[in-house]
Amino acid sequence: MKQLVFLASLVSLAVLAGCSFLYSDPASETDSIVDLTEVEREEEHQWRMPEFEAVNQNGETVTNEDLEGSLTLVKTIFTRCPTVCMTMTPNMVQVQEAMDEEGIEGVNIVSFTVDPDFDTPERLETYAESYGAHFDNWQLLTGYEESFLNEDLAPALFTRIQPVENDIVHPTRFFLFDENGDVIRLYNGEQNFELDSLIEDLKYIQR
Repeated sequence: MKQLVFLASLVSLAVLAGCSFLYSDPASETDSIVDLTEVEREEEHQWRMPEFEAVNQNGETVTNEDLEGSLTLVKTIFTRCPTVCMTMTPNMVQVQEAMDEEGIEGVNIVSFTVDPDFDTPERLETYAESYGAHFDNWQLLTGYEESFLNEDLAPALFTRIQPVENDIVHPTRFFLFDENGDVIRLYNGEQNFELDSLIEDLKYIQR
């Protein structure tokens, strides 16, 4: 029963945490970190990195196999996002800067665009640079079909990705995948983003 209640809560968080002020997520305001290491996966694809082939901001091909063997911090974005991306992306830049300062290595950062038809590699590069990101460990991915988002990525993240008016609803969490491609943490990427807690958690995981 506890397992069902926990999963139901995660579904509610994921569904409501979108890229629009029309979708509120009050529960997430107190959940800066969710530990998924002990959660049972009812489906094989649930909370697991999907198979994909994409192109990064440099025009290089990237697949899920390239991420195996390392921790990977994933977020969803799109360059025309009028709302939460303008908070989430600077927050992730803070994470990157803090990892550099603390000497945390072996953690990839990957951003999947939810607007692949518009977000070319060049647009993603310009977008990331405008926020002060560097590309030593951060890849912004595009080049896949939109069907990948709802048939593969959204189910893997236990969430939804959906156009709404001039926006696209997508998760505001940061998802930490382990070396085997399983999600082990959810971090709040927007409201109540806690940089220090996230960095300390990464140190704990890598200890």
